[in-house]
Amino acid sequence: MFMKNMIVKYCAALIVVLLCGTSIFAQDIERSVVKIFVTSQEYDFSQPWQKSKQSKSNGSGCIIDSNKILTCAHVVEYGEFIEVRKGKDSRKYTARVAFVAPEYDLAILEVDDEKFFSKSNILPIADIPRVGDRVTAYGFPTGGNDLSITSGIVSRIENIDYSYNNFNNLAIQIDAAINPGNSGGPVIKDSALAGIAFQGRSSGQSIGYMIPTNVIRTFLADIEDGVYDGPVPVLMKWQAMENTTLRECYAIDDTLTGVLVNEIHFCSLLRSYLLADDIILGIDGMEVQNDGSVITSGDFKSTFENIIQSKRMEDTLALRLLRSGLDTLIEIPVEYSRAPALLVEKVALRPKYYIEDGFVFTTPSYYYFQHESYWQYYNPLLSYYYYGRILNNEKKEEVVLISSVLPDKSNIGYHDLSNRIVRSVNGLPIRNFSDLIAAFKMDTDVHVIEDIDRNKYMISTSNLEQTNKEIMQKYGIPSQMRN
Repeated sequence: MFMKNMIVKYCAALIVVLLCGTSIFAQDIERSVVKIFVTSQEYDFSQPWQKSKQSKSNGSGCIIDSNKILTCAHVVEYGEFIEVRKGKDSRKYTARVAFVAPEYDLAILEVDDEKFFSKSNILPIADIPRVGDRVTAYGFPTGGNDLSITSGIVSRIENIDYSYNNFNNLAIQIDAAINPGNSGGPVIKDSALAGIAFQGRSSGQSIGYMIPTNVIRTFLADIEDGVYDGPVPVLMKWQAMENTTLRECYAIDDTLTGVLVNEIHFCSLLRSYLLADDIILGIDGMEVQNDGSVITSGDFKSTFENIIQSKRMEDTLALRLLRSGLDTLIEIPVEYSRAPALLVEKVALRPKYYIEDGFVFTTPSYYYFQHESYWQYYNPLLSYYYYGRILNNEKKEEVVLISSVLPDKSNIGYHDLSNRIVRSVNGLPIRNFSDLIAAFKMDTDVHVIEDIDRNKYMISTSNLEQTNKEIMQKYGIPSQMRN
């Protein structure tokens, strides 16, 4: 009887210890979680000289090494004024964006007031969890002010398109809902950071996604030198090697798997090393499957492109190729700069524009396309640029558009023009926005604009300076250009 009572007391004490330990653990995490308050103001990309009205939103974040706050890029997008507060603290502190990684949907905030970090806990970064592991999401979803804690199971690890920038990368699906306001918050496993909550799926119940720690580590390693370079530019077209006849034509043995190289962009890291019709069989000692997938050393499925994109500067990339029937191994030093030909960009939020005789010229960006919903139905070439994302042409650095024409008596007949790609101005090919401005500085009686379809639009230079002043005054435009 005595032993039985002792066992009961021991079990009761153990339960109390476990419950207290859980409570202490939750309190420790609370000191790492941050609520982010954002006052934002977007540019009006159809009228790029002005901004839209202010809006307020909030998100979540967590404190990581070196007293920095890790959150999602979309949480702080267009942030004109940002404040943060910890867990149950009432005081808000002013924060600023230090780095933004649009491809990874990640951002780093910094707080100058060191008091913010007193009594804070830095979250260690864990390895990628496995399917079936239990994780806990912390954040501040809409509907309340206090910290919300939800638990779930890792149900899937695979590549998806990140909704913020349509960049394909590894993501972890969990069965805990990710609601507005949760974005940027930590997902915890065994008291360490397992990922960052970043998007949900409206078509299903209790389906959320988190950015895995390998992506987070790649981002943090990238910015160690104070500059964000972005993912290694792979920028190539390749083809799956699943068809039997296709494999026979390239004399691929049944024991081999890989993908066929079709074309390599001039900004690609691989430009000087790969040839069309090469077959990529392996990468860093891992087999490349016929669909481009790779089973990593962590026993999760990724893609050969993601393996390359996650490399650090001065790393070495080892590719096993089948070239002209020969099994070949090449080593590629990782040295690159941010690809200048990326069309759909999210780093520069201020849209360029130039106005001449009411013609509004701009460069299309992700935001421009989001605002101009009808362009894709009337201009297939713009659709190609948008979905292709890159210009495979070393002679053209930017697409320059006539986005609209501000009606005036001087430009009658052109009032309905919109979304016309500019080929040349005064005979000068337009490779970028600087070329456009230089062309309009040419001394001539008539400026001749030619679009991609060879249509010509004439602007008289007689009294043009006065006409520009009148048009800008009429439409409340503060400056003729922003470049």
